Order: sequence, then C-alpha cells, then structure tokens
Amino acid sequence: MVSAVLLLGTLNPAAAETKRVLMLHSFGGDFNKPWSEYAKNIRTELDQQSPWPLEFGDHSLMDASNQDYSEAPFAEYLHALYANRPADLIVSLGGPAVAFVQRHRQQLFPTSPMIFTAVEQRRIRYSTLTENDTVVAVAHSFPAIFENILRVLPDTKIVAVVNGGSSPNERFWLEELKRETEQFTGRLTFIWYNEFSLEQILNHVAELPPQSAIFFHLMNTDAAGIVHDDGKVLKQIHSVANAPIFAHSDGFFGDGIVGGPMHSVIEGSRLTASVAVRILGGERASDIKVLATGFATPKFDWREMRRWGISETRLMPGSEIYFREPNLWDQYWLQLLAVCVVILLQTALLAWLLYERSHRRRSQAET
Repeated sequence: MVSAVLLLGTLNPAAAETKRVLMLHSFGGDFNKPWSEYAKNIRTELDQQSPWPLEFGDHSLMDASNQDYSEAPFAEYLHALYANRPADLIVSLGGPAVAFVQRHRQQLFPTSPMIFTAVEQRRIRYSTLTENDTVVAVAHSFPAIFENILRVLPDTKIVAVVNGGSSPNERFWLEELKRETEQFTGRLTFIWYNEFSLEQILNHVAELPPQSAIFFHLMNTDAAGIVHDDGKVLKQIHSVANAPIFAHSDGFFGDGIVGGPMHSVIEGSRLTASVAVRILGGERASDIKVLATGFATPKFDWREMRRWGISETRLMPGSEIYFREPNLWDQYWLQLLAVCVVILLQTALLAWLLYERSHRRRSQAET
C-alpha cells in the first residue's frame, strides 16, 4: 500500500525546502490500534511542529502477522522506490516494522536518518543501531497492570490473557508475559488464549468464572492463523465478556477497557514528532538520546467502573476519570438555579404581602 500526502497548498519558493518523511507501518496505517493511533497523531504533531512543508509517504508491512511471510519482494520494492531519492527521514512504527528495517538497513536505507517508535524497548536490537538511528520506545511493566487489577478488584483470582496466536511478534510477547507473571503465582491464575481461535476466545470470555478479569495485549493472528484487527477484536470481546477488560495502551481507551496505568499515545507521538523535527533540522539521529517512557498517569473509564462496581476509593492516587455521566445538577444547573430564584422571589413577595397585611390590621386596630 502506498499513499502520499502533499502538504504544500500551492507552489512557492519554500517548496524547495520540502522534507520527505517515510512512514513504515507494521500493520497498515488505517487500522490496528494502537499503531494506527500513533501514526495519525505523529503526522498531526509533525504538521504542527515542522517549520518546513512536509511530504509523507506510507508503506505497510501488511503480512507482518504471518510467520511464513517472505520479506524479499517488499524489500526489493522499497529499494527500487527510494534508491535514487532517499527520504529525509524514516519513521518506523511497531515491532515488526522495526525488526524488518533493522534486518535490511544497509540494503534499503544506508544513510537516511531513522526513528524507531511506537515500539517496546525489548523489540529493538540496540547493538545494530547506526549513527543515523534513534529510538523513541516505551517500557512495558506487565506486573504494574496486574497489580492495578488486584487493587481495583481485590477479589480477582483469574486473569484471561489475549495475546494472539502464531505470529513471531505474539510468540515473543507470550514468553515475556509468562516470565513477568511468575511473581503472581499463588495470587492469580492465568488463562492463555494463544491456542484459541477468535471464535473460541469469544465463547470463553462470555463464560468466565466469577472473580475473573481480562487483559487484552494484542491480536495480530489467532491460533487458526487468521489475521485480525486489534481494535475490532477488542470491541467483539467487550460485547460478550462477563468480566472487566484491561489493556496496556490508551489507544484502546474508550472502547471498553476499565483503565489504569497505560502508555499515552498522544505523549509518545508528541515526543516522536519533536525528535523528528530536530533530525530534519540537521541534528544527527544518534546524538538524540531518549529514555524509554513508562506508563502515563492512570486513567479510568467511569462507565466501566460503574458496570463492574469499582469504587473511586480504590484507584491509584492521582488517577483521572473520564466519561463520567453528569448528575442532575451538572445537566440542569441553570434551570434549577432559575427555579430557586423564582421560589425565593415568590417567598420574599409573599412575606412582604403578609407583613403589609399585618401592618394594615394593626393600624386599623389603633384607630
């Protein structure tokens, strides 16, 4: 898939300064949260921060979820497309795209500066980074997510984990998840859905036992090898699940997850764009060092809190609550205030009339 957006408006002398930015996506730029959210927000931030006109090109590693995918044809296509006119900057989004470009760096883009972003730090081969590379990564803490589940729902005994099926990316994260959940032995029992088809997952989450929760990590493929869109799968799970859902990225926030500590797509995109502008301005990519960012301020969906009986008193200090439904005063304060004013005026008028009547009677009695 190839698309280009020219943000020049009309030709003018500044057009000579146009910067070409190649966006290399893991799963496609128009679907698959949270990467689609990163792509959209990075472009928006770049448009706002860049002093130059920008020309964007988008390419997708569409079969990144397929373990039998041959990268050679796609690599050859990119080489032919950019060999004579390299991009001023390459933004590689997501683990599969990062892995692909690191394997083919010298063949495809030997001198073009590159940012690896929307990726967890464990998916980067730091030993192979060149002087033209920099990283804007995130740092997962799966234990923090499960501790949050136990904090807001202390009776939880079972966590069902949605982590896709057979793709290399999913296999990598399955091992990481199992390693990081060992510390919860005796506190939580984990159900792993990596050997389930999506249909089986939907059937299973609809009949989870009491005191269960769901952790949605990713779903590139299911055990049957069928490719899926993470965002659509999450909505399907939410429509049938009988247990609350948690996730690691706020790219899913508002789609049925409870919330908690998560990565901020907006903050990560803003940081990526600021680094991109520095590189386009002439700084060497490897001179820009960015620490991997952890989870942002915890935030929660009030609608899901109410659904699952989660009290605000159980939230982490500093947590933010979204989608709270306004109470009667919030919705009708102006009308209520007007009614109160009318009642007060009527009361005052009645009191004055009673006073006048009483005063008149005393006057008549005295005469």
